[in-house]
Amino acid sequence: MRRSKRLLSAARFSLLLAAVAISGCGGISGSSPAGDPPPAGNDTNSSDPTIHIASPAAGSTTTTASMVITGAAGGNIVQVSWRNAATNRTGTASGTANWSATVPLQSGSNTLTVTAQDSAGKTASASVAVTYIQSGQASLLGQVDSSWVDRSGNNAVYVYTGTVTPDDLGGAGARPYAVVPVLQDNGGCTWRYQFGALPAGQYTVAYTSQAANDDPTTNDAIVFTGTASIIVPDGAAVVRNFSAARILKVGPGRAYSRPGAAASAAQNGDVIEIDAGEYADDIVVWRQDNLTLRGVGGTRAHMRATRLIPYTPGNDSENGMGIWVTKGRGITVENIEFSGAKVSDQNGAGIRVDGPDINICNSYFHDNENGILGGTGGNVLVEHSEFANNGIGEYGRTHNMYISSGTRRFTLRYSYTHHAHIGHNVKSRAQENHILYNRIMDEVTGSSSYDIDIPDAGLTYIIGNLIQQGAASDNSTIVAYGAEGAGNPIHELYVVNNTIVNDRGSGTFLSVRSGTTARIVNNIFSGNGTVLSGPGTLVSNLVSNTPGLVSITGFDYRLTAASSARDAGTSPGSVNGFDLTPVHEYVHPAGQKQRTRSGNIDIGAYEYSP
Repeated sequence: MRRSKRLLSAARFSLLLAAVAISGCGGISGSSPAGDPPPAGNDTNSSDPTIHIASPAAGSTTTTASMVITGAAGGNIVQVSWRNAATNRTGTASGTANWSATVPLQSGSNTLTVTAQDSAGKTASASVAVTYIQSGQASLLGQVDSSWVDRSGNNAVYVYTGTVTPDDLGGAGARPYAVVPVLQDNGGCTWRYQFGALPAGQYTVAYTSQAANDDPTTNDAIVFTGTASIIVPDGAAVVRNFSAARILKVGPGRAYSRPGAAASAAQNGDVIEIDAGEYADDIVVWRQDNLTLRGVGGTRAHMRATRLIPYTPGNDSENGMGIWVTKGRGITVENIEFSGAKVSDQNGAGIRVDGPDINICNSYFHDNENGILGGTGGNVLVEHSEFANNGIGEYGRTHNMYISSGTRRFTLRYSYTHHAHIGHNVKSRAQENHILYNRIMDEVTGSSSYDIDIPDAGLTYIIGNLIQQGAASDNSTIVAYGAEGAGNPIHELYVVNNTIVNDRGSGTFLSVRSGTTARIVNNIFSGNGTVLSGPGTLVSNLVSNTPGLVSITGFDYRLTAASSARDAGTSPGSVNGFDLTPVHEYVHPAGQKQRTRSGNIDIGAYEYSP
């Protein structure tokens, strides 16, 4: 069993960690929101900038406090910049066509991103994850391949003294010497663990995705995977990665030249690694379970449709639905770009979700009829991803994303969805919705209808988002709840610590269906319009055309020192066992950082920071 679906309670995980000696990984940080970037074009073409990282290789380690990163960029490049997500430091590289930079690191994991910008303002980015091992501070660390990870947060690495058969806390067998959580790299799809210094000696190290089931007071049947025996030398660091079980390689010169060829050979649980580059009109139906479909090579692999996707019964390459159709259970998509999806009924998608449980990470959907469409039972998770310019026609029937009824839970977090055409930036009919720490905007030229549409009601949490309606919006309502009915079993809406700006000049910020309940706490509402239409309880919100934001026109919604939102919020409390207090903040583009505060919570999506 590779993925436990049981959620880990905060109390149980605290008890688990308190039972052993633990040293966690470094903190998470990020940069400030940027202004309105150039809208995505119709598709990638030969004039667009490109960038490639030549060194270091992904997963490299160093014992020095900085690393030289080098590579090449193509196009009319005027500047190459870098950013380290771990330290929140940025800088400019030397050179353009061939560039290099020396980047300071912090102990542990560092995700380095380089961005090439051309004379027209277009950009291209590439990233690489590296590890700085500081002398005497880490003796055991490594990566866990995402194909093993349970994204509900139940992942941990156990280390035992000597060569033993791993057992749970409180079990009859070997007791772990230490346990640490497996944490996701900020803004990425990679996962790491790190122990503090261990005494020199022999150890057994084991990974589990079932830490939620480990009650230290009982003997639990925990499944460990990737168990290994290691020797930790005195004062040295050991890297032990938990790698994928089976990997199929896709790309020019690989065993499979295109993703469609790998789909025919794949087995349940495989990892499909797709080299960076463009794969035109490679239309694929993925039928296996627990696949991980991953772009590699520093930039996203681009799945580009250049023609109408036809429909022929029994022919996967003519499925009439989307560039990729996922029919298997538990599929993960990482580092992939989708564009150009069109079908005869004008309802095509970059990804058509026709199987339960899908995770989408660090992917880019643009210029499709729908970015993603579907959701058949189970959960849909979208994180660290971008959606732009999806939607066609005059009637708003296609959207940046459309999650179908029957989906149990939809989670959208740390993502950037913008410039939807006539349709919605976010639309979900799921029974439960978690819309957390995103940037959801029309900006200057976007013509979306609703920014967020929850047409069938449902249990919905909208927390910590930056939401903006542009002057060209096709609909005067920004967030709509239950606009088409109340077909879901629970009719509760919680809107907490968002910053919502109306640049349209009039309209409604929140439209809530009669007969449902809404609690609206600690939000900034800036711009003209009605705050709430329909039922709802308003608590500690700031309604003002001058709320004290750094730059409304530049979409920088951080608080200024003079903002009346500072220390003016109310503790939002918990409902249904879910803490409504925001714990992260959106970092542009498609990232996050921890939200920290002193004193009362600030109103809006950001805590003030000088």
